[in-house]
Amino acid sequence: MKKIKYLYALLFVALILLVSACTEDFEEMNTNPNLPVSVPLANHFAGTLISFDGGFMPISDNNIMISVNYVGARTGNPYPVDVSNTYQSWTSQDWSGYYTNLIDLNDIIAKATEAKAFNMVAAALTFRAEITQIATDRWGEMPYSEACKAGEGILRPKYDDQPSIYKEIIKDLKTAADYFKAGHKDAIGTVDPFYKGDVKKWQKLCNSLRLRVAVRISFVDETTAKSIISEVLGNPADYPISVNIDDRAEVTYAGDNTWQVAFWYWNNLLLHSGPGSRIVDMLKEYNDPRLERIAAPAISDKQYRGTSRIGRSSKFQINDISYFNTNYYVVNGTTGPNIHLRHSEVLFNKAEFFLRGLYAGGDAAAQKAYEDGVKSSMKELSIMFDKSPQIADDVIATYLTNPLIAWGGTTQEKLKKIWTQKYISMCFMQNEPWAEMRRTDVPLDLPEIGSYYAGHTRGPLRCPYPADEERMNSVNSKTYFERQKAGDYLWGKQLWWDTRTGVK
Repeated sequence: MKKIKYLYALLFVALILLVSACTEDFEEMNTNPNLPVSVPLANHFAGTLISFDGGFMPISDNNIMISVNYVGARTGNPYPVDVSNTYQSWTSQDWSGYYTNLIDLNDIIAKATEAKAFNMVAAALTFRAEITQIATDRWGEMPYSEACKAGEGILRPKYDDQPSIYKEIIKDLKTAADYFKAGHKDAIGTVDPFYKGDVKKWQKLCNSLRLRVAVRISFVDETTAKSIISEVLGNPADYPISVNIDDRAEVTYAGDNTWQVAFWYWNNLLLHSGPGSRIVDMLKEYNDPRLERIAAPAISDKQYRGTSRIGRSSKFQINDISYFNTNYYVVNGTTGPNIHLRHSEVLFNKAEFFLRGLYAGGDAAAQKAYEDGVKSSMKELSIMFDKSPQIADDVIATYLTNPLIAWGGTTQEKLKKIWTQKYISMCFMQNEPWAEMRRTDVPLDLPEIGSYYAGHTRGPLRCPYPADEERMNSVNSKTYFERQKAGDYLWGKQLWWDTRTGVK
C-alpha cells in the first residue's frame, strides 16, 4: 500500500513538472508584440497631458466661459437662460476626467521613481499640481488624499478641504523644483507636447506655477505665500522662472480633421461664436491694439461689437456682431493653442508681489513688472497665422501713456490696473481668469441678463458637484451637496481663497 501511494506521489510530481515545462514559455508565446502591455513613461506622460488638455483647457461653451466672457454666441438659437443641464453634463465629464488623469499621473510618478527617472518625476509632479489646482479652484472641497485608491479598498473617499489640497499642491511643486535643481540627466522625451522634452523649460514652468499658487492664496495665507515667493524670486539660479514668451506652456494641435481644437474647427465653419462683450468693450475703451488682432469688425458697419452667451435679444442680427480674426486663432497653421501658462501672467504676479510688499522691490519694481507684462501680452496676443509683425514697441509705449493704463494712482487703483491687464492677457484661457476674477473682483463677474436664478450679485462662485457623486459617495458628499443646493445649484459658496465681501 505504501509503495502504491509512493508511486502516485511520483506520478503527481512528474505531472506538475510536465505542465510547468509546457507552460514555461506560454506568456512569451501569447504576447502580441504589436500590443505592448506597458507604455514607455514618456508616451504615457504625453498622453496624460493631452487627455487633460483636451478636456479642461480649450475655450468652449461651458459654464466657465459664461462667467469669463471671452466668448459670446453669434449664431443659432439663443442659449437658454436656465443652463443647469449644461452645467450638470459638463461638470460630470470633467470631474471623472480629472480623476482618470490623476490615476495616470500617480502611476507615472511611482514608476519613474522606481526607475530613478527624476526629471520625469518632477515633470509629472508639476503637472499633477497644475491639474489639481484647476480642479479644486472649480469645485472647492473634493476627494484627494483618499482618491484613486480603490485598489486599497477605499471606494468612497473622504473630501479634503481646500487648505489641505493646496498644501499638497505646494508640496508637489516644491519637490519637483528640488528635483529639477539637482540636475538629473534622464530625458522627459521629445513627445512632450509642452516643450518637446526641454527640462529647463519644465523647470521654469514648475517655479512659475509656484508663483501662481502664491498669488492665489496670498489673501488667506500670506505667510505661506511670502515663503514661496521669497524662495523662488530670491534664488533665480536654483529656481528659475519664465523669462520670455518662448517659455509659455501650451498645446498646439496639428489642425487636420483628426487632431485639432474642436471649438475653433466648428467656429471656422459656422461662425457660431464671437468675442464677448466684456473683452471687446474693455479693449475699445482703452484704444487697445490687441482688439483688431483677436477680433474682426461687424460686417454691417465695420464696428467692433461683442455679444454675451445667454439672455440675448430677439432682435439679434449676425452681421452686427464681431467675429474672431482667423489670422489670430489659426496659429502656425493649426486651430489655435490651448494655453496653460503665458509669460505675461508671471510678470503681473510679480507686479502684485512688489506693490503689496509680499517681496522687496517697491513701487518702482512693481511698475516695471506691470509694464513688462503689458508688453509681453501685446506680443503674445499678436502672433499671427500669416506671420505679420507683432504689435510694435512704439505702439506699446504709446499705449502705456494712456491715462487709463499708465502707472499711477492709489495702491488699490494700481492693483486694479494690474488685474485688468492680467485679465486681458489671459484671453482664450478659462481656468485662470475665472479664478482671478473671483479672487480680485476684477473685472466684475455679474450675473447674466435673464438668468433664472435671482438675488445674486456675481456669477457662479464654483462649479456644482456631479450627480453621480451624490449617489455613489453620499456619506462623504452629503454636506457639500446640501451647501451647494442651499446657495442655488449653480452658485454654491465662495471658495477658501475668495475673500470678497458682499458677494453672493
